[in-house]
Amino acid sequence: MARPLTRRSVFETVAIFAMIVALLYLGAGILVPLVLAVLLAFALSPLVEFLSRRLHLPEPVAVIVSILITLLVLGAFAYVASVQLMQIAGELPAYQVTIANKLEALQAQFGGNGGVIDHITSAVGTLSDQLSGPQDGAEQPGRLARPIPVTIANDVGNPLGVVTTLLGTLAGPLATAAIVVIFLIFLLLGRGELQERFIRLVSRSGFSTTNLAMGDASERVGRYLLLQLTINFVYGVLFGLGLLLIGVPGAILWGLLIMLFRYIPFIGGLLVASIPILLSFSIDSGWGMLAATVGLFLVIDLTTANVVEPRVYGSSTGVSPIAILLSAMFWATLWGPAGLILATPMTVCLVVIGRYIPQFQVLETLLGSEPVLAPPERLYQRMLNGDTEEAIQIAEELIAVTSLTAFQDDELLTAMRLASAELSDAPETLAQRKQLTTSMEALVDEVRVAPAVEGSSVVLIGGRTEIDEIAAQIVAQRLAAQGVGARVLPPMAVRQESVGRIELGEATVVCLFYFGAEVKAQTRYVSRRLKAIRPDIRVIACLLNAEARPGTAEDLRVDQITHRFEDTVEAIDAFLDVVNPAASSNAKPFKGAGRGDDALGRRLKSIAETLDVPVATINLIDDDRHKTETDAYRLTQVIVASAAPLVLQPLTESHPLADNTYLQTNGVRFYAGVPLTLESGETVGTLVIVDYEEHPFDAAALEQLQAMAADLVRQFSHPEATRTAVPA
Repeated sequence: MARPLTRRSVFETVAIFAMIVALLYLGAGILVPLVLAVLLAFALSPLVEFLSRRLHLPEPVAVIVSILITLLVLGAFAYVASVQLMQIAGELPAYQVTIANKLEALQAQFGGNGGVIDHITSAVGTLSDQLSGPQDGAEQPGRLARPIPVTIANDVGNPLGVVTTLLGTLAGPLATAAIVVIFLIFLLLGRGELQERFIRLVSRSGFSTTNLAMGDASERVGRYLLLQLTINFVYGVLFGLGLLLIGVPGAILWGLLIMLFRYIPFIGGLLVASIPILLSFSIDSGWGMLAATVGLFLVIDLTTANVVEPRVYGSSTGVSPIAILLSAMFWATLWGPAGLILATPMTVCLVVIGRYIPQFQVLETLLGSEPVLAPPERLYQRMLNGDTEEAIQIAEELIAVTSLTAFQDDELLTAMRLASAELSDAPETLAQRKQLTTSMEALVDEVRVAPAVEGSSVVLIGGRTEIDEIAAQIVAQRLAAQGVGARVLPPMAVRQESVGRIELGEATVVCLFYFGAEVKAQTRYVSRRLKAIRPDIRVIACLLNAEARPGTAEDLRVDQITHRFEDTVEAIDAFLDVVNPAASSNAKPFKGAGRGDDALGRRLKSIAETLDVPVATINLIDDDRHKTETDAYRLTQVIVASAAPLVLQPLTESHPLADNTYLQTNGVRFYAGVPLTLESGETVGTLVIVDYEEHPFDAAALEQLQAMAADLVRQFSHPEATRTAVPA
């Protein structure tokens, strides 16, 4: 049993977190180079694998060559950037006149004394003087002679002093770079052994989970680095080319720098873009270049940040955007600029830890991008808040993937169970309870597919609460789709003071709906009173609480017990003489699913023999037994949702269905499925063939399979329309 979260345990948790943060801060000198080396190892591992396995280079040689290639690329990058930077620095004094004219124009435009603009003009003039310097010792007119600074130094002209000063400036970055390279070499050379040691250290004999976690982290971080490199490269090329067309000096430099600085989340691109924006202000006498430069940056950056990256990074890293922002702030506070670069990869690793280690599941909940609420919970939460429009949107999305009946029997029924379990009679919760009920009624009415039908052959009664009454309304809609009229009564109709006066009319079936657990006494009482009014009445108890086990139908004094909407409709139909075509067209097709030696089973066997495969079967989207096979059902959902064939030969790791457990565990090497679409246009399932070996399957074979599916629909999707009433 988990220990409750006492004050002491909370204090311990906070203290441990504070100690970890302190260690990370104090150990930055060692941890930052190490983490940078690990990140580079993730990035260079594919290159090392290519050199060693494809080109058959020895492992040490492949590592050294990979590092040398990286250093050469960085060196070329630095050389091009430095050349461009020196060229721009030499041209800056020429822009003084343009800047002064623009500032004077701004001063004239806004009027006043122009104090701020005067300061800016003065600062620009001073900067220009410092960059250009006096010519031939002449003083510039209108300016006082500047004092010449005098520095007293003992090592004037001493080369050793110059070298010492330079090394003192570069010692820190060079030492960090050297440590990173050394760490990187050892990580790449011993990555296999280090992986084994890490597994042994943390697995506690759970090798499978540890290996999955490491593989997931490696794949996500590697994919993130590759995608970020691709996005930054395209971003830099577009930005550089745009600046080149506009005419901003150093366009290549700014394109290269923005590629590099975009590894700093959120602000890296803006830092670099501000420089060409200032340059465009300085060199153009008008405002067109400035506007074009700002517009170029805004278009590229907003498109990348709001369209490209959310779709790419969210799915590849599994980290939510808000988590990336918070992690960037956290790691930047601890480790400075290096923390900004390392924030996203480290957050990815934390999410993976939370996914595979139950004790750290809070990390995945807080930082992950996957929805933390299941569809029924999301639906219930929206209805609880009174957000009816969004609840309807969620419902429509779920119905589009499966069907209305599947949605009602799965997601909606689960949401109603959650609502019933949390209903409270306390006065302070009545407003929320009314809001929930109103939203639920609106959703049920919105997704109906058939108008109400006049008639009173069936009476549906909510047993205790308004949620029970809404369940009765759902079944009434199902019956209306079959052309059967039903009357829905509220819980008040079966209370002790009113059940004796209930008007049954011409009804032959009464169904009582309950979400509660303790319903035995009330069900027995209501059933006894109803049968006293009309002895031949059929009473069905629909017990929708998954945990309710009140006994048998005989114990409850009812004719039948059901637990789902679909079962309830079938039970009502069995007690009625349904002769209308609507009931026939909406009845469940392909009864039996061809799993026996009936006509459908023999037809499926013939299909398998014709196409030379060991197995041919049909999978229905509403089949409860099929739903328990989660991964096989996922394939059926894909075909039904798209209403298009799905053919899977041996899959690559990048394929969305490559991790399907049904295909892996059953040794399926070939899978082909086509939709089973009724005359009404509803897709109810799939015709599937599988093989345990690779199977040639061309367009002609696919057309043949689709023709067989259409033939199955014509032969087996029309069950008998007439059901004989069961005598009382």
